[in-house]
Amino acid sequence: MKELKSLRAKFVISNMLMVTLVIGLAFLAVGFFTKSNMERRSQQALDEAAVMEESGFLTYPALGGQVRFPYFILITDGNDHVIRVEGQYRLRPEDEFLQYIVADSLLAPEDAGVLEHYQLKYLRTPFENGYKITFVDTSLGESFADGMWNSLGIIGLAVWLALFGVSCLLSKWAVYPVAQSIRREKQFVADASHELKTPLTVILANAQLLNAEAAEADCREAAGISEDTRRWLSNISQEAGEMKRLVEEMLALARSEAREGIRIREKCCLSDLVIESVLSFEAVYYQNDKELDSDVEKDLWVRGEEARLLQLLKILLDNGEKYSPPGGRTQVRLERLGTRKIRLMVANTGSRIPEEKKKEIFERFYRSEDSRGSEAGYGLGLAIAKSIVEAHRGKIYVESSGGENRFYVELKTTDRKGKQNK
Repeated sequence: MKELKSLRAKFVISNMLMVTLVIGLAFLAVGFFTKSNMERRSQQALDEAAVMEESGFLTYPALGGQVRFPYFILITDGNDHVIRVEGQYRLRPEDEFLQYIVADSLLAPEDAGVLEHYQLKYLRTPFENGYKITFVDTSLGESFADGMWNSLGIIGLAVWLALFGVSCLLSKWAVYPVAQSIRREKQFVADASHELKTPLTVILANAQLLNAEAAEADCREAAGISEDTRRWLSNISQEAGEMKRLVEEMLALARSEAREGIRIREKCCLSDLVIESVLSFEAVYYQNDKELDSDVEKDLWVRGEEARLLQLLKILLDNGEKYSPPGGRTQVRLERLGTRKIRLMVANTGSRIPEEKKKEIFERFYRSEDSRGSEAGYGLGLAIAKSIVEAHRGKIYVESSGGENRFYVELKTTDRKGKQNK
């Protein structure tokens, strides 16, 4: 059932949004902690290296291991030339390179800072006629942080995928009570409709017999029934007829929903069905002073059940007649949509359907406020139409503009031999 699939999808999506949020917050917390820790450790290494007499490495504990900070010291004279080097930097003691980093550190306004281009932190202190500049290499610390991020990313992705699988499994368990409730509800509707159909038929038949007997008595000029009794019988017949129609619609909807997932193997010419339906409704439209036009492309075939597709067309054409104003117009068009689909359109003039109501009108027992007191019906027609279209693996939707409401049905096409276009 589509309702359960949608419910399961919402359950999984909501769970994974929460999981993603938690993992994201954890990553941000770890990232902030790691960055702060690296900044603190590199500054500590710089302060300690400044009092060292020899160059080397300073090692500190870090999350997931240890991080090393190589350091070295340069001594400059009064002309800012390097006169002494304590240690080597990445085995690159080139004078030109050393002069570059000395120049950058001496030009900096602060005595301590970072040379981003070289991944070096420096501390500048006066020494004799020049400066003593201590450098700490932060590249190993950054590499350590990058490696940790990669590891955490792999772990986070693995955890996310594992929880996604668990959520999918749990979704079946979570929606099971809802599935049972929906199944019982549909079974109750089907059973109740079936049980009500027989007594309603009997009531309607008896009322019709009494009316016929009264009419026969009138013809014989015999003593018949009173006017009040005639009116009561008329009311009984009318209301019983309405109830029978409601029960039949509920049964049709229950049968349609019960057939969900059953593969339809029959093929039929939808063009012929549309023409047949339009012809059968022309008299109804003419009688109510309304116009019915059609534009049907010939020889369009689908996999489908003729009876149910005829019911779909009857619902849409009846809906167009019912909700179009006096003198209104309903247009039916059947056309090929690309190479894989065909599209049926039933458009009628009338009040515009609000955007927020375009999905609700396909729900069971939905009726707009404007139609509650003016039009007969129980709001089941479009719900039945939707179930028929979905059973044929199609799509039904409505568009509204320019004082016209257009109902569209899209179905996969097939050829006469039954080969369906994919």
